[in-house]
Amino acid sequence: METLKRYRWPLLLVVAGFLGYRLFLSGSTNNVKTAAPGIERFPYPTDRLHESQGEYILKDIQEGKIDLSLELVRLRRDCAGELDEAACHEKIRQVIQNLPGKDKGRLLELFEQYLQFEEKMRQNLPANFAQLSNQEKYKLMKKARREFFGEANANLIFGLEEARIALQEEQGKFNSPEYSNLSADERLRLYSDRKKDILGPYYQATIEREPPDIRYGTELMLTQADLARLPETERAKVMSDLRIKHFAPVEAQRLEQQEKQALQADSEALAKMDQFLAAEKEYLRNNPSKSDSERQAAIEDLRRRYLGQ
Repeated sequence: METLKRYRWPLLLVVAGFLGYRLFLSGSTNNVKTAAPGIERFPYPTDRLHESQGEYILKDIQEGKIDLSLELVRLRRDCAGELDEAACHEKIRQVIQNLPGKDKGRLLELFEQYLQFEEKMRQNLPANFAQLSNQEKYKLMKKARREFFGEANANLIFGLEEARIALQEEQGKFNSPEYSNLSADERLRLYSDRKKDILGPYYQATIEREPPDIRYGTELMLTQADLARLPETERAKVMSDLRIKHFAPVEAQRLEQQEKQALQADSEALAKMDQFLAAEKEYLRNNPSKSDSERQAAIEDLRRRYLGQ
């Protein structure tokens, strides 16, 4: 129980970042012209392909303004439940044909290759694919993409996706002991440098379009160890400044309220867990002669009584 309490603030700080994400998402839903069901806007929003008006759409893709692989998934999900697979693919072809500019022929070629690649992967997955780790599966997929499309086309279709995943993996490293002795400012600086290197040609479009909830959550993640060591009043002040830095005052206030509610819920959950553990300990002490099945049944009853599960 003491271990849970020790990590309470670092966990809550991470939760606060996700609350910021939810707050911004709920506040911006009305501004989204077309939302594909099931598609997450995390990590960064990009233009919808079918709304593109530029003469050179491939340039927008190369610069990270449009995530082509994500867009193909979005376009499919736009017609999910209404059209079968063949009809949906035909609808996507029409979307591409109706685009302005000079790149729609090239985009159609890429789409046909994408469908061929999918079919090939369905038929040629290794027998042990399900047993592979996610990292191993993704490494295999990246290799297959380049063998099928070639380096240039693979980067055009999947480059932004792969850069984002590489950035997420890099984020995780900043919680390792290697960075634990660095100041928060130094961690933020190093992460900013690595972000620029990893995103490469997509960096400028990413930072221009990066919503405040993502910036807030990232900074919170990179500074959580330092924040957790602060006295509560000082931590509250730093957190308030951080919210105002990334959000407008109204959104910052709403987020603060949600974080307070999360803190209250966490405190209540910890209190219930304390009560359950104390009751469990007392029961075991007072009933040493009970059978294992009797003890298990009694403990399950206590769990439902105190924890509701």
